[in-house]
Amino acid sequence: MLLFSFAVIAVEVLPAQHKNKLVQKFKKLMNKQNWHSNGFALMMGLMLLLTVPALAQDKQKAKEEEAAYTEVVKERAEKIVVTLGVTDPSQGIRVRDIIAQQYRNLRDIQGSRDAEIEKAKKKAGDNKEATAKRTKAIEQKTDAKIARLHTKYLSRLSAELSAEQVEQVKDGMTYNVVPITYRNYLLMLPYLSGEQQETIKSFLVEAREYAMDGGSSKEKHAWFGNYKGKITNYLAAQGFDLKKEGANWAERRNTNSDVLEIAQSNRVAGTLRLTDDIQKEHVRNLIALQYQRVQEIQEERDAKMDATTQLPKSKEERDKEAADIWAKYQVYFASQRNLFFQTLSAFIDSSQVETVKNEMTDNRLQEEYSHFLALLPGLKDDQKKQVYSYLLEARDNAMNVLDEKGRLNWFIKFRGRANNYLSREGYNLRKATEDLEKRLFVEREGQQ
Repeated sequence: MLLFSFAVIAVEVLPAQHKNKLVQKFKKLMNKQNWHSNGFALMMGLMLLLTVPALAQDKQKAKEEEAAYTEVVKERAEKIVVTLGVTDPSQGIRVRDIIAQQYRNLRDIQGSRDAEIEKAKKKAGDNKEATAKRTKAIEQKTDAKIARLHTKYLSRLSAELSAEQVEQVKDGMTYNVVPITYRNYLLMLPYLSGEQQETIKSFLVEAREYAMDGGSSKEKHAWFGNYKGKITNYLAAQGFDLKKEGANWAERRNTNSDVLEIAQSNRVAGTLRLTDDIQKEHVRNLIALQYQRVQEIQEERDAKMDATTQLPKSKEERDKEAADIWAKYQVYFASQRNLFFQTLSAFIDSSQVETVKNEMTDNRLQEEYSHFLALLPGLKDDQKKQVYSYLLEARDNAMNVLDEKGRLNWFIKFRGRANNYLSREGYNLRKATEDLEKRLFVEREGQQ
C-alpha cells in the first residue's frame, strides 16, 4: 500500500480526468496476487511514477504549441485584413477568423498526409514501387480534400468581401507574388500586346490558386516557379529572346550605372518630378529602353552601311544601296519612336510626354522656335505653324541620335528648310538677321 500511496501522490500533477483513470488502473494492478511476489509490483509502480509526469509534460507541451500556433495564424490573418480597407470591426474579426481557420485546416490536412506517407514508407521498406504507388494515392486523396476546402473557403470569404477584396486576400496568402511578378514582366517587356499581357497574368493567377493552399513558403513558390516556366515557353513561342531581354532589363535596373541609357533616363525622368514610385520606375525604365533600342537600331544600320563599301560595285551603285539602307532604318526609328511614346502615354499625360521629348533633344525645339519669332516678329500664324512643323520634324529625328552633336545637326538641317520656306514667302533673312543683331546690341548696351 506504500507503493500505491507514492503513485497517488505522483498523479496529483495530472488533470482530474487523467488522474482518476490512472489511480483506478493502479489499484487493479495492486489487487492481483501474483504481482506481490518477486518485486514485480514495485517495478510496475516505479514505471508508473516515471511515466505519469512524462505524459503530463507531453500534453502540456502540445497545448502550449497549439496556443502558439493559434496566435501565429491570427496575426498572419490580421495582417491580411488590414490591407482590405474593412471599416466594420466585427466584420474584420469574422474575416480574420475565416482566414486563420483556413490556415489551420490546411495544416491539419497536410499534417495527416505527411504522417500517412511516412507510415507507408516504413511499411513498404525497400519496395520503392509500393512506396510511390501508396504515396501517389495519399496525395490524390489529400488534393481532393484541399480542393473541396478551397471552394468552401472562397465561398465564406465572398459572403463577407467584394471580389476585389477576395483577390487581395489571395495575394496576401501568397506573398503578393502575382502583382510583383506581373509588374516585373511589364518592366522587362514593356511592349507586350494586350493579349500577351492577359496570358501572362492568367498563368500567374492560376498558379496563385494552387499556391494559396501550399503548406509552406517553399511549396507556394514552387507553384509559381512551375507557371513561370510555362510563361517562358509561351513568350519564346511568341518570338521573344528572353535571355537578351533579361540581360537588357538587368542593365536598366542598375540605376547607379554611368552608361548612357541609365544616366539619360535618370535625368529625363527626374525632370517630371513623379511621386509614385511604381509610376516613376515604369517611366524611367521605358526611357532607358528607348535609348537601348535606338543604340541597337543605329549599330545594325551602321554595320550594314559599312558593308556596302566592300561591295564589288560602282560608287554610284554603292551609294544607292547605302541610301536605301538609310531610308529603311529611318522607318525603323520612326516605328520604334511611335511605339515608345504610345506606351509612355499610359503612364504620364501629354504635357509630360512633351517634356520627355524636349529633354531627350536638349530642349532645342523651343530654343530654335524662339529664335525664329525674334528674327521675324511679323510672322503670320500659318507661317509660324509651318516653321514649328519643321522643328517638330527635326526633334523627331534628333530623338534617334545618341550624341548631342548628332542631335544638333538635325535641327540645323531643318532650320535650313524653314529658312528656305521663309525666303519663298518673301522674307529677307539676311536683313532680318542684321536687324536682330542690332536690337540685341541695343538691349545689351541698355543693360550696362
